[in-house]
Amino acid sequence: MRDASDGTNSEVVRGEYTSSEGTRPWRLFVPSRATNAMPSMLLVMLHGCTQSANDFAAGSRMDVVAEEQGYFVLYPEQLAKANARSCWNWFDAAHQMHGHGEPSLIAGMVNEIARKYAIDAARVHLVGVSAGAAMATLTAVAYPQQFATLTSASGIGWRAATDVVRALTVMQKGGGDGLPTSQMMIAAMGSTARAVPTLVLHGGRDAVVNAKNADDLATQWVGVHDALRARNGEPALLADAAAATRSDNGYTVNERSWRDSKGSARVTLIRIEDLGHAWSGGSTAGTFTDAKGPDASRLIAAFCAAHARTASR
Repeated sequence: MRDASDGTNSEVVRGEYTSSEGTRPWRLFVPSRATNAMPSMLLVMLHGCTQSANDFAAGSRMDVVAEEQGYFVLYPEQLAKANARSCWNWFDAAHQMHGHGEPSLIAGMVNEIARKYAIDAARVHLVGVSAGAAMATLTAVAYPQQFATLTSASGIGWRAATDVVRALTVMQKGGGDGLPTSQMMIAAMGSTARAVPTLVLHGGRDAVVNAKNADDLATQWVGVHDALRARNGEPALLADAAAATRSDNGYTVNERSWRDSKGSARVTLIRIEDLGHAWSGGSTAGTFTDAKGPDASRLIAAFCAAHARTASR
């Protein structure tokens, strides 16, 4: 199904993806500049609990940025029959690995969309917020060969929980000693192991998902990068000496990156100190948004544009 455009030649296309793991609806934003002659970047956006694809699109305003910059945005949608609060089931061990559950559905959906549209396979980026961020991380580890980057907003460390009780503890306190190691992540990737460039965004006043989880996720991914770089005889990532602090749209922002020998940020952690559990710089047209703070959608788009997937990175 196609929606009327917003005055441009862009459009929104809707459909469903079905595999042996189930069925999930999707919403695809197609920019007006899309042409088969020049394949475009694709952002895959996973919404949070109680949200829908439309809600996330409206609140993040990612379609607006995508139209300006000429890329596609795919919004997979969770079904209420799969989770009563429309959460992605990141805390369930049945949805945490390659070939199974929701990671398999998301990866398969992305492949199907990429075959049908003018998508550059080297520039497919995975983004999620809250429960969607936790699922994005699981999907990136399950299918690292498929995604150029990962962005986690208000998210959770990889496999930080495998049941609801543990999930509630992690959300309140972080992963602690129970957090899986980077070596476990690499083992889960198997022969497709890859150091996925990662952007972590989190609010310092997040009362739903403690900001310690952002530190957990950054630590896990820095460890993955360092271990895989060591295999290739490359030096470990170099951390910024200190977080760079700035004021952005009324909120204090602390940003720290871990860089390769060329100075390229491979893992970036942005903590927006005054932000709660919300999409920074978002629109009140959607839920769980805050109009103040840096424009998360533009930050994410810039990070994605700076990283294309290669065979080894």
